Amino acid sequence: MYRWSALLLLFTQTLLAAEPVSKGLGVKTTSPLGAESLLQTAGGLLLVLFLIIGGAWLFKRYGNLTMAGKGLVKVLSSTSVGTRERVVLVEVENTRLLLGVAPGQVRTLYELPAAGQAFQQALDTARLTQDGASADKGADTGAST
Repeated sequence: MYRWSALLLLFTQTLLAAEPVSKGLGVKTTSPLGAESLLQTAGGLLLVLFLIIGGAWLFKRYGNLTMAGKGLVKVLSSTSVGTRERVVLVEVENTRLLLGVAPGQVRTLYELPAAGQAFQQALDTARLTQDGASADKGADTGAST
């Protein structure tokens, strides 16, 4: 108990003996609860809030930009199907994979050929059916005459 009272006495004496330095230097002292300091504090707070909200808006608007890279894996599309589940379409060396992505796991849902290959196959199939139809049509007209 004696120690605490000695420390308290020591600190109170130094606080009472200290004179404000600002009086000798001509520095203007203002009250920390004055209108000017409250306006400065509120202005600073509003500036910080504006920067946070503006940054969030910019990130929301421009944050989903896809990075065009020359890597082997390209993310073509992605959509959310649940709170933490997504379906992602990726392309890997002329093969498109439809992936189901959930926390802790990735599963292949479907494998598609690349866009150019699917179109070429559909075009070849259409040509074959058209050629077959015209050959059958020519055979029918030749038989009837």
